[in-house]
Amino acid sequence: MTPKHVLASVFLSALFAVTMPVTQSFAQVQPKWFVLRNHQVGNCWTAVLIRIDGQYINTFEQKAGGPYDTEEQALERQKALTDQGTCLEA
Repeated sequence: MTPKHVLASVFLSALFAVTMPVTQSFAQVQPKWFVLRNHQVGNCWTAVLIRIDGQYINTFEQKAGGPYDTEEQALERQKALTDQGTCLEA
């Protein structure tokens, strides 16, 4: 990951940490694990997304796998995508 992507990940994590308690009060929360992929760079990572109005919300990344109940399941999918060449090596 480039420093730009690390900074973006930190920013998004902080944003979710701040907004999640507020969001939980307005939505039925059903957190699940996903594999997300940046379509421009090709890197993938796992993340927990919450369900709002029937959809799992994320920013601009493509969903490359999920929903999964555990992080281990998401990591297995991420590895399979890396092995296929869909995701770049970490």
